[in-house]
Amino acid sequence: MMKIDEYRESVQSRLEEITIVNAKQNSDLHSISDLLGKIEKHLETQNGRLRTVEQKSARTDGIVGVFSIVFSALIGWLFKIKG
Repeated sequence: MMKIDEYRESVQSRLEEITIVNAKQNSDLHSISDLLGKIEKHLETQNGRLRTVEQKSARTDGIVGVFSIVFSALIGWLFKIKG
């Protein structure tokens, strides 16, 4: 009878340890989930800022391209007049 009681106590003890570990893991997962949500929100903010900068850069590239074509045409026209 003693061995059965010892076995029961050891199983109950182990079950309590597993329950404690499981509760800690659930707590850790909740913390990780909260942190992941904050990271995703920050990433959305960064992506919005990056999108704005890329749009401004594309607009600037377009304007510079048009000015370079106009300037090249003007230089070509001036050389044509002198030539």
